[in-house]
Amino acid sequence: MTSRISQSSPSFLRRIALAALLAVSLALVALYVREGAEGPLHGVQQAVQRVTGTASQATSGLGGLGSAASGALEEATVSEETLSELRAQNKELRASLAAAEEDRQKARRLEALLGMKQTTGLTGVAAPIVGRSATAWSDTLTIGVGQRDGIATGMAVMSPEGVIGQVTAVSSTSSTVRLLTDPNAGAAVMIQSSRAHGIVRGSFSGLLHLEDIDESQLPSVGDVVVTSGLGGSYVSGLLVGQVVSVNASASNATGTIVVSQNASVDDLEEVFVVTRPQDGPAAETPAS
Repeated sequence: MTSRISQSSPSFLRRIALAALLAVSLALVALYVREGAEGPLHGVQQAVQRVTGTASQATSGLGGLGSAASGALEEATVSEETLSELRAQNKELRASLAAAEEDRQKARRLEALLGMKQTTGLTGVAAPIVGRSATAWSDTLTIGVGQRDGIATGMAVMSPEGVIGQVTAVSSTSSTVRLLTDPNAGAAVMIQSSRAHGIVRGSFSGLLHLEDIDESQLPSVGDVVVTSGLGGSYVSGLLVGQVVSVNASASNATGTIVVSQNASVDDLEEVFVVTRPQDGPAAETPAS
């Protein structure tokens, strides 16, 4: 009984299995040595080598992809210092582009003033608008030129579309321009087609009213109004605007004649101060 139990124990069975495996291994080694290169065991060995070689190549390929991905990640991941430098450069680039666009627009505006100067034959100074004052009692601009630039009171101020006002005060480096729409402003004008004379005055509503027109020469809607040069307030021939409303007749010349100003002042950034009309003598300052 004792002998049977010991022979069927797990340790005994393991020894039997190991002995069997050893015997099989020795037999396979002997067979491998005796068979040629084309034998079955050599074929199994070559197949195993091909499988393990492919796996090794695949592992190598995956390793290469991993290295490439790691390199790309390193390139994409930059330091905070580098990012700060890139942000600063981007900010400088945007500022440069904005400045270049401002220069382009300014050059276009000044080119329009130059074109007006060449068309009219007027001599003058381009001036930037540096201030505005628009109230119910006053409608003025401040421009960045003054006595040192040859500016004097009484000089006409224009945009490329026509006259907008007159210099009323001058300092060394700046001047005040009273706009035609100012309630206290007035300019001697004439109807271009009929040569009828009158006075254009500003108003609290911002409209231009044509007054003191001869009853026999009332204008029609669409008539062009220009400065007449009378009274010395403006040089002659400067475009003011067009008649848009005539609520008057030969028997009622005290009605309202509205003139639409040709020049839009709201969007202006530079103006042209007429210092000498049509290459003639410098404009005279009106007596105060």
